[in-house]
Amino acid sequence: MTNTEDDVTSARDYTVIGDELYALFRDQGDLQALQLAIGHYNAALTEDVLDSQCSRSDQLLKLGTALSRRFDLVGDTADLDVAIDCHSVAIELQTPDSLDVPIMHVKHAQMLMKRFALHVNQSDIDLAIEQYACISNQTDPAHEAWLVALADALVTRFSHWGDSTSMPPTHSLTSVLGNLSLAHFFRYQQEGDAPDLTSSIAYSTEALEKIFSEDQNRSVLLNNLANGLLLRFKKLGGTDDLEQAIKSYGSVIELCPPGHKGRLHALSNLASAIMTRYELQASLVDLEISLSYFLEALDICPKNHPDRPILLGNLATTLRKRFQHTGDIIDLETSIENHYEALHALSPSHPHRSDTLCSLGNALQSRFAFQGDPGDLVAAVDRYSEALHLRPPSYPERADLLNNIANVAFNLFNEQRNPRNLDLSIENYSEALQFSPEGFRRSLLLHNLASSLTTRFIYRNDAKDLDRALELGASALELRERGHEYRLSSHVMLANAKGLKYELEEYSRIHLHAYSKAPQSTNNLEEAFRYFRSASTHISGGSLPKFRVALLWVKEAEVHKHPSALDAHQIALNMFDRHVTTKPSVESRHRIVREYAPSLAVDAVSCALRLGLATLAVEMLEHGRGILWTYLARFRTPLDDLQNAGEHGCQLAPEFVRLSSLLEDAACGAVTEEGLQHYRSLLREWDGVVDQIRLVDGFGDFLLAQSFSKLKKAAKNGPVIITNASQYSCDAVIIHHEHDPIHIPLPDINTSDILRLSEQFRYFATNRGRGRSAERELTELLRQTWDTVVFPVVKTLESSLHLPQGSRIWWYPTGRFNSIPLHAAAPFRRGEKGLPNYYISSYTPTLSALLRCQKPRHVSNDKTPPRILAVGQAAPTGGFAKLGTVDEELDSLQSILPPVMSMTRLTGESATRSESLRAIHSSPWVHLACHGKQDVTRPLKSCFAMSDGPLALLDIVRAPSDPAEFAFLSACHTAAGDNKAPTKLCISLLRCSLLALEELLELCGLWMTPSWSIWSRRFTKPSSKDHQTD
Repeated sequence: MTNTEDDVTSARDYTVIGDELYALFRDQGDLQALQLAIGHYNAALTEDVLDSQCSRSDQLLKLGTALSRRFDLVGDTADLDVAIDCHSVAIELQTPDSLDVPIMHVKHAQMLMKRFALHVNQSDIDLAIEQYACISNQTDPAHEAWLVALADALVTRFSHWGDSTSMPPTHSLTSVLGNLSLAHFFRYQQEGDAPDLTSSIAYSTEALEKIFSEDQNRSVLLNNLANGLLLRFKKLGGTDDLEQAIKSYGSVIELCPPGHKGRLHALSNLASAIMTRYELQASLVDLEISLSYFLEALDICPKNHPDRPILLGNLATTLRKRFQHTGDIIDLETSIENHYEALHALSPSHPHRSDTLCSLGNALQSRFAFQGDPGDLVAAVDRYSEALHLRPPSYPERADLLNNIANVAFNLFNEQRNPRNLDLSIENYSEALQFSPEGFRRSLLLHNLASSLTTRFIYRNDAKDLDRALELGASALELRERGHEYRLSSHVMLANAKGLKYELEEYSRIHLHAYSKAPQSTNNLEEAFRYFRSASTHISGGSLPKFRVALLWVKEAEVHKHPSALDAHQIALNMFDRHVTTKPSVESRHRIVREYAPSLAVDAVSCALRLGLATLAVEMLEHGRGILWTYLARFRTPLDDLQNAGEHGCQLAPEFVRLSSLLEDAACGAVTEEGLQHYRSLLREWDGVVDQIRLVDGFGDFLLAQSFSKLKKAAKNGPVIITNASQYSCDAVIIHHEHDPIHIPLPDINTSDILRLSEQFRYFATNRGRGRSAERELTELLRQTWDTVVFPVVKTLESSLHLPQGSRIWWYPTGRFNSIPLHAAAPFRRGEKGLPNYYISSYTPTLSALLRCQKPRHVSNDKTPPRILAVGQAAPTGGFAKLGTVDEELDSLQSILPPVMSMTRLTGESATRSESLRAIHSSPWVHLACHGKQDVTRPLKSCFAMSDGPLALLDIVRAPSDPAEFAFLSACHTAAGDNKAPTKLCISLLRCSLLALEELLELCGLWMTPSWSIWSRRFTKPSSKDHQTD
């Protein structure tokens, strides 16, 4: 029978419609479209008019693929069976040299593996392995993925039938695992997917466990494992991976003794890995070991070996690193010689020649910096230029290389005053801009080019250079966000372009240097501090650069005893406060505080006290102490008074609450570029609302730093004693609610003494001694604390304030004073009383904390008693010691509460992280009978131990909460008690371990009371002779 043209057209129409329907399914997941596509493909095959075997093969392939997809969705195994048959016939109909055959084998194998997973039929997996084995074109980009699939199938078959006969003779299990490891490794190098790297390491490890120790392939597997571990270290930074990689490379060397053909690469690999560790730890031992391996590798490497130039380059770089470590010029000279020898061995077109030229240029710049020979700069320019010539315009790091050339040329101009070098610098900066993407690099290049043009304007007085410099500087400034560390330098550069020759800070340094040469004239000194003031208060520039200038101003003003020192301290505090507000997360703020301002507030207080300004000192301390810990409290300010301040106040209050909530959420979330922009936009809105609130009558100081007239009210329940330890002086200040502050200098103690006492007290807290010797040592420490700090305070309290014995006093320690148990100080001399015999001691982290505690805790018309939550966790996870009396403690708490106050218990397995967090934030009062662990290095990771893990303070900060009022912590891991330790030692040191935690809880909105009296009852029965503590 002869097929008509219409029949052929009809069959092709079925195929076209089927293709469109399958595409619709693929795009939208429409199962009905898939059903119709299968019907059309079947119809096309039924027509039996396809004009060639290849066309019929294509049609079968389409039908099989569609049926396989329907099996995935519906699960009808009949679809999978037909799909497998379709692919089998389609492969037979194709010509062997067809480009479609490999992918057909893959699809056939994949379907067979699906059916094997259903029925575990060995014939399916055998046939699948045969299909994968048919793919032999190793140049195909997908060959490595097919190799992985083949290896997976082989391992699967072995795991089911467990004997070598289940594999073809050419595949041993270790060989398969090794190939599988390599396949994953290669795919990771191409695609960068971390799971591939993990799989590569896992397969290498498994292969090493199964291979015989004398197998010659063991060294290859070890090398592959080390390569994977080293690569994972570079990606993730896990030092265990680096150490294991070095160990594995070392094992390879043991398996490759002298004379072994693999020893050369084994030595080079181990040397490179150890150099990586040197970069991490800067250990000179690692540097020396790495050098010894590189030297041995070079010694056994033949002169004509293709890897010799690379070895020479690695050795040269290592020698330059040692020069940077030791300053031995011989190392640098040898490094340069090795680079030149490597270059001589590399052909002009060798792919490593460009990198070697760049490394040589770096070495030449290092020698110039050490010896000052401009010839090295000239040679560096030549090397960089040749490297640039070898790299195509599309090379991704071309802009960096051009920037290096420009920098060297600019340095040459400064050395030789040859205008050609200045022109060359400008030309290369300009070209680098053409290849630099938007972002950090571009802003840097814009700034560098503008600076060079400004220099050329000064040299040639060409107005065009000045105009372009101003334009480029403005562009650099626009790209640099507010707060960027280089923003101020852009402003200074613009100022230079308008007539200044040096940065304002540099002016200050110059004048200070001049003053040191001629101290009899104070003109230079005054000029220096005038420029310090200008730089730190410049209208433009980020807060962090200006804060750094202010810190330098503080340092120099204190050294030269200049009267501007107090202004410097105040400006530094204000700049730092402003910078902290630009940071969108609590953790980033804390990190900045730890990095830049560990003693900022205490040094400012010392300066004010030395000038007789005790009132200002208290205000500055409260400001500095509150920069971090009370920042979130700004977003949790009660607004009852504002809502009662007329119609405008009622409108502003809910808007302030809305923006504050959004800002608090942003501050506790993950930091992203988009989130950062959103945070800054919210902050601008929030600032605007705050400005409007301050215009409302009676709210002019809303959220501003409080004046002493308000702060001193914190002392209405007893005097507050500030103890301040600065590098410049140690002082105490007594605050009374009816008097001006009283300054008490502490001349008999300094910061070194306080540091020593602090470390010794902390030692006792973590290494409790036994017997009377430990108590004698502790007694001596407490005696020193009494004589140098506490006794002068007690004497003033009696003589100036006439404070009756038995009164309460509040200690407000700063810095290292936080680790000293001031409340336990006593002379321990016959006939003399200690502090517990005079007054009852309590502690506060800030005056603001005391003020907040004195405010009414409930709305005036709410007579409902606060809800109390009692969280008891006696046996948490994480290796903590069991707490034996948690239930008894909660029973005692329940018994002393009035009947109208309800208490909710959360104990045992119920006291999980999530449940505790939920309960804490719905309960104004919280009693925590559990372990608390302080993380000194990351305080926001400090935690409470729950049944399923730690509940971090950052979790508490992040969670939404009702108004929090009171938290009571009655156990922690550093004060869990030791029934053999001296009673007074345990009680005295308990306070030291909790005060920092107290500050952190305040950040969460909770007021914490440590349980001194409960702990006293646990250690011993109360006695009139015991120190009285609160």
